Amino acid sequence: MSSARKKGSRGTGGGSARPKTSSGSARSPSRGSSRSGSGSGNGSSGGGGGSSSRSAKPSSSAGSSSRTGSRNASNASRSSSSQLPEQLGLRQTVQKRFLTDVFEASSAVDSGWKILIVDEPSMRVISSAVGMYDIMERKISLVESIDKARAPFRDMSAIYIIEPNKDSVAKLLNDFVSKDKVLYGKNIFVYFLGTIPDQVVSQIKSCKHLIRRLKALTEVNVNFLSREERAFQLYMPKTFSAFYLRNGPAPIELAVAERLVTVCATMNEYPYIRYKQSSGICNSLASLFHMKMDEFVASNPSWWYHGSGKSENKHAERDRSTLLLLDRADDCLTPLMHDFSYQAMVRDLLSMEGDKITYQAESADDPNKKEAKDVLLNEKDELWVELRGKHIAEVIEILSSRIQEMVNSSTGSSLAKKSGGDTMSLGDMAAALKALPEYREVMSKLSQHMNISHECMGKFNQGGLLDLAEIEQTLATGKDDEGRAPKMSEMISRVESALVRMVDPAERLRFVLLATISQNGLSHNDRDRILRVAQLDRNGMLTLNNLEQLGISTINDAAPSTASKFFGRGKLVSSGSFDEDSEYTSMRYVPGIKSICNDLAANQLSLEDFPSVVPMPENATNTGSAISARRRGKAEGSARKKTATTSKWSRATPTQTSTKKSTNFTGPRNLIFMVGGISYSELRVCREVMEKESREFIIGSTEFLSPSKFVEDLSSLSPQ
Repeated sequence: MSSARKKGSRGTGGGSARPKTSSGSARSPSRGSSRSGSGSGNGSSGGGGGSSSRSAKPSSSAGSSSRTGSRNASNASRSSSSQLPEQLGLRQTVQKRFLTDVFEASSAVDSGWKILIVDEPSMRVISSAVGMYDIMERKISLVESIDKARAPFRDMSAIYIIEPNKDSVAKLLNDFVSKDKVLYGKNIFVYFLGTIPDQVVSQIKSCKHLIRRLKALTEVNVNFLSREERAFQLYMPKTFSAFYLRNGPAPIELAVAERLVTVCATMNEYPYIRYKQSSGICNSLASLFHMKMDEFVASNPSWWYHGSGKSENKHAERDRSTLLLLDRADDCLTPLMHDFSYQAMVRDLLSMEGDKITYQAESADDPNKKEAKDVLLNEKDELWVELRGKHIAEVIEILSSRIQEMVNSSTGSSLAKKSGGDTMSLGDMAAALKALPEYREVMSKLSQHMNISHECMGKFNQGGLLDLAEIEQTLATGKDDEGRAPKMSEMISRVESALVRMVDPAERLRFVLLATISQNGLSHNDRDRILRVAQLDRNGMLTLNNLEQLGISTINDAAPSTASKFFGRGKLVSSGSFDEDSEYTSMRYVPGIKSICNDLAANQLSLEDFPSVVPMPENATNTGSAISARRRGKAEGSARKKTATTSKWSRATPTQTSTKKSTNFTGPRNLIFMVGGISYSELRVCREVMEKESREFIIGSTEFLSPSKFVEDLSSLSPQ
C-alpha cells in the first residue's frame, strides 16, 4: 500500500442501547416509574409536516372521524432566526418524525409509561431510523409484536404503529373485540405508516371499545426504510418478476407509488416528476405517482411543501424538487461489476444479515484467541459512514494511520517506556491502548473495521479478483488499463481462461452474464466458446436467457466475432463510460447513473430522454443536448496509464485531502428512484456528485442490490 495519510483520530458512534428482553419484547429497567422522557424535536428545513391525523375523541358512541390535515408537534419550537438552519437528511427527518410527532405528542396527552405495539413492517421502518434507547427515553416500557400473544397491561396506555394492511388492522381490532379482552388502559394512540383507507376508518369507528379509548388516529407517512442519511428502500423483496413479467400496469406499481408518496410527505416535497421515456414501467409509475401525490395534497390542505411559500420557517424553504424515475433494466451491467469501495466489497464478499455482520475479533480474555463478534454497519457508526465510499486500499491506509497516531500519542509513548523501550509491536501497542478506558471505544472501532477490511482483502486475494477485475473493466469500458482497445478475440480468450480458474458455479454465471451484457450480446461462435468452459447448469442457462425479458439480447449476430474477417469488426464493444481521473485503474468504469446525476444537478438533463409529467419551469431545465450527449456518451481519451510506480491496484494519482461534507446544499432537492433495485456502487457515485456539486440527492429503490441478489432476481424471471 502507499504511505498512510495523516488524519487526527476521531470518535465513532456506537450502537443504541438495547435492554435485554424475553420473547422478543424490549423492557425498560423500571416499568411504571415516574422517570420522564427526555429530548425534543430539532428545527430543520427537512421537515416534519408529513403526518396527517384523523380526529377520534373519546365517546360512548362510534363517534365521527374526519381528516384534520397535518400537524407538526415541533412547529412551536422552530427558531425564528434568519440564519439558514442545518438541512436535515431523510433519516434524521424520519427519526424526528417518530420521536417528536409520535412519542412526544402522545406523552403530551398521557405522561405515563406506555406499551408500544408494532407489526413487522413498522418494526423495520422504526428500527432503520430510531434506536431502542431513544424509544425508551420517550417513556416506552415495552415493545411488543402485534403478531404474537401478549399479556394484558390494563393500567398502562398503548401506542400502536402499524401498516394499514388487512391483517394488521384485524389484529388491532381484535385487541378490543370485547370489554373482557381489552389488553391496555384508557388511552390508545394509533399511528399508521401510510394512508388510512376509508374502510379501515369505518371499522375503527364501529369498534366501540377502541373508539372510547382512542386519543390519536394518525398517518405518519413513513412507509419506507431510511437505510442511509439520504438513501431509502421500500423493502419490497421478491418483487422483481412482478415488474418485468407484467402485461401492462401491475398492482405492484400502485404499492410503489403509495410508498413514494410517504417519502415526499416526510420530506415536505411535491416534486416535478420526470421519468425514462423509453421505459414502460417508469411511464406507468410516473402517472400513478402523480395521481396519488395529487390526492395526498388535496386531502391535506394544511400540509406545506418546498416551493409553496407556506412554510412557517421561510428561511428553511427551498424551491420545488424533482423526482426522477429510472429502470434497472436500462443498466444491468453495473450490479454485476466488482467494485472495490469498502461498502460494496463488504456487501459482495462477506456474509451479512441486514446491517449485521459477524467477524473474528480478538478475545477480551486472551488476545491470542479469536472469537465471533456481531456489529452493525449503519449510520450510527460514524467511522463506517466516513469510510464506506472509499477504495479498500485507502480504507486500510486510513485505519493503519490512525492506529499508528494513537500509538505515537503521549499515552502510547508512555506505554512503550513502561514496557522497556521500543520492544512493543504495533499490534501489542494497540491491544494495550484498547485496555485503557479513555481509548477503548476508539481503538475498538478502529480494530473492528481493520478486521472487516482485512477479511475483504482475504476474499479478494483468494478469488484472484485483481486479474478478474481488469477483464471486467476492459469489457465494460472497451479499453484496457493502458488505454488500448483490445480485439474481441483476445478478450474471449481471457474470459475463457478466467472461467477455467473459477470454482464457484455462481461466480461463473455472474461472469458470463457480465460478458454478455457488456457486449450487447455475443456472436454464436463466442457464446458457444464461453458456455463450453462455463458449464452452466439448467438454472444458470435459464437465468442467462432471462436477459431477453429485460430487452437484452444474449445473441447478437451483428456483434464483433472472433471469426469475423471484415475490417473493423473485431473491436471490443464499449457499453459504459470510464473515469480518466480514477485514482485506481481497477475502478475506472463509471456507473451510468453518475452522468444522470451530473446532468440533473446542472439542469442539463435531456427533456427528450427524460420528459416531465407536467411542464417544468424554464429555469429548472435546459435541454443541453451537446452537454448531455457528451456525458451520456463514452469518455474521451484513454484510460489512466500505469507507470513504473503505479500498479493496477495502487493509486494512480496523489491522495487528495478530503474535506468535511457539508450539510448545506444549494438549490432544490433531487429525488432519484430506481425500479428493480440499486447497487452499492451507484449509491457511492450519487454521494460523490452530491458532495462535489453541493446539490442534495435523495436516492431510493425497491431494494439495495448485491451482485448475488441481482443474479437471484434475474433467475426469478424463469418460468415456474
